[in-house]
Amino acid sequence: MSSSRSSVLDATAPVVLVTGGGRRLGAEFCRAFSAAGWRVVIHCCHSLGDAQALAEELGGRERAQVISSDFLTCVPEEVMERAASCFGRLDGLVNNASSYHRRGLLEVASQEWEEDFRLNFQVPFALMRAFARRGAPGAILNLLDGRWEKEDPSCAAYLLAKKTLAEATGLCAFAWGKLGIRVNGLAPGLVRPPEGVPLAAMEPLLANLPLSRRVTEGELARAALLLMETPSLTGVILPVDGGMHLHGMPIKEKENPQ
Repeated sequence: MSSSRSSVLDATAPVVLVTGGGRRLGAEFCRAFSAAGWRVVIHCCHSLGDAQALAEELGGRERAQVISSDFLTCVPEEVMERAASCFGRLDGLVNNASSYHRRGLLEVASQEWEEDFRLNFQVPFALMRAFARRGAPGAILNLLDGRWEKEDPSCAAYLLAKKTLAEATGLCAFAWGKLGIRVNGLAPGLVRPPEGVPLAAMEPLLANLPLSRRVTEGELARAALLLMETPSLTGVILPVDGGMHLHGMPIKEKENPQ
C-alpha cells in the first residue's frame, strides 16, 4: 500500500476500542481489525510495553494508539472519552478485558467476587452505556464464555458475571437498535490454558468435545469481525467453541464443586 493511499484510508477508516488488547486474544483482535481496515485503540493495564509494540506493528499512531488504565480503579466513562479522542471518532467497542478466579460458591473471597463482577460485567456495561450516550451509530461486541447458558459452580463469580453480561447484550441490542447501535456477544470455548501451562494440558478436555479440537485465536478474530461488520446482526451470541455449548464443559476439574 502506498503512503498516499494509506493516509486516505486512515482519514476515513472506522475506529474500534479493544479492551485488554495488548496481548493474547485481545492482540489478535487488534491485528484482525487493523487488517480489515479499522483503526485501533488498544486498551491495556499491565501490558503497556506489549501494547506499544503492537501499535507499532500495526502501523504506528496513524493506525493504532494505546491507552492505559486499571479497570479496578478507573472511571470507565473517562476511558471512553480518551478512546474517542485518539482519532476523533469511535465506531466500535470490543469488551475483551476480563478477570478469572476458579473458586466455588463457598470458596470465592469477597475481593475476588468484587473483582470478577467489576471486570466481567460492571465495567463492560459502563463502557457500553458511555458508547451509546455518544449519540453515534456503531457496534459493540462482548466477550462471553462458552458456558454462559450452562452451570459450572467451580468458577462462580466469573460465570455469574458473564451470564449477566450476556443478558445485558440482548437487552441493550433491543433498546439501542433505533439509535443505530448493534450489540452482539462472542462465546469462546477452549482456546488455551493459563500462561505457563502447555497446550498439551488441554488434550483430556478436547478429546470430549464434539470436534475434539481447540478454538484458535484466529477463528475467534474472524468471528468478531463478522459480528462487528454485518449490519443486520444484533442481539446475537455466537458460540465458537468446538461444540462445547451442546453439553457444557466436557470434563469437570473438580468433583461436586461447592
